[in-house]
Amino acid sequence: MATDPVLTVRRARPANRIDLTSPAFKRDPIPAFHRLREEGALVPYSVPFFGAVWLVTTYAGAVEVLRNSQNFVRDPANAGKGYPRWLPPGLKVLTRNMLGYDEPDHRRLRSLVNRAFQRQNLEELRGRVEAQCDALLAPLPSGEPVDLVARFARPFPLAVICELLGLPPEDRERFTRWVGPLTLSGSTLGTLLGLSSVGRLVRYLRRHIQEVRKRPRPGLITALVQIEEEGDRLDEEELLAMIFLLLVAGHETTVHLISGGLLTLLEAPERKDRLRADPSLIPGAVEELLRYVSPVQTTKPRFVARDLELLGHLLRRGEIVMPLLAAANCDPDKFPDPERLDFTRHPNPHLSFGAGIHFCLGAQLARMEAAVAFTWLFDRFPEIRLAVPAREVRWTPRFGLRGVLSLPVILGPERLPAFSAKQDVPPPWIKYPGNETWWGGWRQGTSEAWLVDEFLPFWRGLSPEDRQEYLTRWPPPDGEWLDQMTKVWV
Repeated sequence: MATDPVLTVRRARPANRIDLTSPAFKRDPIPAFHRLREEGALVPYSVPFFGAVWLVTTYAGAVEVLRNSQNFVRDPANAGKGYPRWLPPGLKVLTRNMLGYDEPDHRRLRSLVNRAFQRQNLEELRGRVEAQCDALLAPLPSGEPVDLVARFARPFPLAVICELLGLPPEDRERFTRWVGPLTLSGSTLGTLLGLSSVGRLVRYLRRHIQEVRKRPRPGLITALVQIEEEGDRLDEEELLAMIFLLLVAGHETTVHLISGGLLTLLEAPERKDRLRADPSLIPGAVEELLRYVSPVQTTKPRFVARDLELLGHLLRRGEIVMPLLAAANCDPDKFPDPERLDFTRHPNPHLSFGAGIHFCLGAQLARMEAAVAFTWLFDRFPEIRLAVPAREVRWTPRFGLRGVLSLPVILGPERLPAFSAKQDVPPPWIKYPGNETWWGGWRQGTSEAWLVDEFLPFWRGLSPEDRQEYLTRWPPPDGEWLDQMTKVWV
């Protein structure tokens, strides 16, 4: 009797002939992905914490795994495995989010979180995102090197997700200190040491949840606490895990999309100039940068739920499969000329947000943040350029993440937005020609004549309905301005 050749394929030992964490790889990963595909659609590899895994190197293979949530599961218990021993017991609660669950538990959590998200209108949020962007760009020095990761690409998405969640602005620096060691470390030891700082964040979130239960405040955390569907609610640990996921995943990916995207655009300045000349290209550019940069290079591990055949290999229950999203995004069988950055590429079915039941919940928010960042940065600083050669930019050595550690730039002369006489009087919390004196004074907490002479006469002439519409169009970055000006509004 003939033997099925597929079932006689023997597993090779992971050789790691291609280093997926080296600076050379991070600078230019596409050639390495091509070499991996030459080895096969399914390649054995050894990764930190999980050891031997199978990497999926093709687009078709990645989609097959991501969309088959019955055979390739996220909860290791559904494949006869347990959680890694290195994870401290106090932090295992963080695995109780929808990314770590399979059906039907995943569907239950996703449904509850979706209902909470539906209370947040992204288009209404855009004005607040633009205000946060403006507040971070305005103080940047134009004539000296600036690390755009530290001063903009990292604090901007963090400010947005904190506002969306309803977390106090004054605590954002602490979040960065707590999460940074975990997200930026490239070594096993560094990541383990970073877990202690995550413990502090967990304790902070527990306290905040209790405060919100007693005194609800605007934001997604309150919505998650209050949301209920057919008598079902998130329990305390599910709530904590979900908030942690939204806070960390809700800004970390966008940090690297913005910083890696900016590096890609600035190393060939004609790319940036093209977007400035035609802003209608920016949405397509964001999609193409998601594909080309691929900040999240691999998925979370999938566990094989039963013995099965995948891409010519026999896999045993409990083995780990990890689709390489970045390799799928440059697969020539799916993307013609994948090495070329094409803002008009259509269709562009990249996998940077995953696929299947675990498709990224914050995809639309990340797209909007990146579009706002590129639009406002290039409009305000049209002559922005790299302060160092692109080859000297440092990358995180962390496996599975393509992130810039620092991005030194020279911003160049500042071009403030111009407003025509036909437009509404713009708000004093956005800097533009004519209100520089007031704007600087407001940032320092002082009063200036500009407000009294220019803005308040306009404001007092608005009806209550028009005032509300104006604040929806031009939301202040925080309550500071509103608190200061309440006495002179009427």
